[in-house]
Amino acid sequence: MPKEKNIVALAKSFAAIHKTCFGNPGIKFSSSFILSLIENPNVKFIEQEQKGFCLARLSNGEAEIITMAIKPEFQQKGIGYSILIKTIQLIEKTSCKTIFLEVASDNVAGIRLYSKAGFNKCGIRKDYYQISNGKKADAIIMKKTLVE
Repeated sequence: MPKEKNIVALAKSFAAIHKTCFGNPGIKFSSSFILSLIENPNVKFIEQEQKGFCLARLSNGEAEIITMAIKPEFQQKGIGYSILIKTIQLIEKTSCKTIFLEVASDNVAGIRLYSKAGFNKCGIRKDYYQISNGKKADAIIMKKTLVE
């Protein structure tokens, strides 16, 4: 299969996984948006086929985890932690010294996962995420320092 078809199929796969993880239509990433990300040379990803993935953007010595999604049936089985650690290891091979991410304040499992991997809360964005029925959740900004 040509590389272009592979990358389009990968974007569709990531979008399908992302859709199963996020209830709000405004949070779901379309396959065209994911394709635009993975075609960007500053965006790296780690995947575990058909189970989950993590997308990270590298910029000027910093990395940002754009999104991470694990299919619900594979959550709480160590797959997310494995993907996150592999993403961190990939970023460690670059010139990036810090990694940032945002997580919804009501995503207890996500916060626990990121904390376990060495991320610490460094900020908050009030009412950042539109959850459902007009409800909002804060975005917790977390940071991991790779180089002291």
